[in-house]
Amino acid sequence: MEENQIGVFIRDRRLELGMTQQQLADRLGITDKAVSKWERCLSYPDITLLRELADALGVSVTELLAGRRDNLPAPVPPEVENVVLDTVCYAETARKKNSGWRFWLFVGLTAACLTAALVLTIIYFASNYTYGVLLAIKCVAFGWAVCYPLLRFERRQVCGSLGILTVAILPFLMQFSREWNAWAAWIAVLSVAYLWAVYFVCRRFLRERPWLAAGLSLALGVPLSAAIHGILSSRGIDSSAFGIVITAITAGACFLTDLVLRHRTENREKYR
Repeated sequence: MEENQIGVFIRDRRLELGMTQQQLADRLGITDKAVSKWERCLSYPDITLLRELADALGVSVTELLAGRRDNLPAPVPPEVENVVLDTVCYAETARKKNSGWRFWLFVGLTAACLTAALVLTIIYFASNYTYGVLLAIKCVAFGWAVCYPLLRFERRQVCGSLGILTVAILPFLMQFSREWNAWAAWIAVLSVAYLWAVYFVCRRFLRERPWLAAGLSLALGVPLSAAIHGILSSRGIDSSAFGIVITAITAGACFLTDLVLRHRTENREKYR
């Protein structure tokens, strides 16, 4: 279900019927705050309310889930709607079951980080090497913060982790050098920008064309590697450009694979 589309559709249909949020909520036996959250796309209706909500809005369950009216000459048969509801219920049940392992993994990660932090704190007070221990504690906290959205967010998990990484990466890296270098900051910024680019590429192409997504991700890594190579070379640090060539060749192979697979798909559809 697309939350944004469903929320806008519920609001538009309610207004077309001249109902207030409270009136719609009374028909469903819920609060007007729940309806408000649906329409503001902060949540979506529970599966058990889909049929009642569709009846209240004068639409079919299929139209409600699609977030738009169907221009069909005949209404959707009840049998089809039952199949749609059963499918949605199955998908929701599977999602909840799959989210269980993420919760326990989060609990395990948190317990491990707390244990590590406790041990490091004891070492901090018992040792004279306080600077290194503090850095280790901050590394544990940073790793936990980056992993938190991946294990606890229901949606946009990767986006949440990248957001934390974007905000915290420079302050985190500055701790490792008492004299912060601008070239290191540029490498960090470019690396984070690359991760964001790969994220958007995968969101757009990964499901339908995974080889294209892989090729674009690798191709974006070529200018990143070249920039890092140039920065390191300007600082007198040895850096090989061999990896850049390998990355470019691999990206080309991915593009070629995507082209071949796409051509085969088009031929199959043509001769059906």
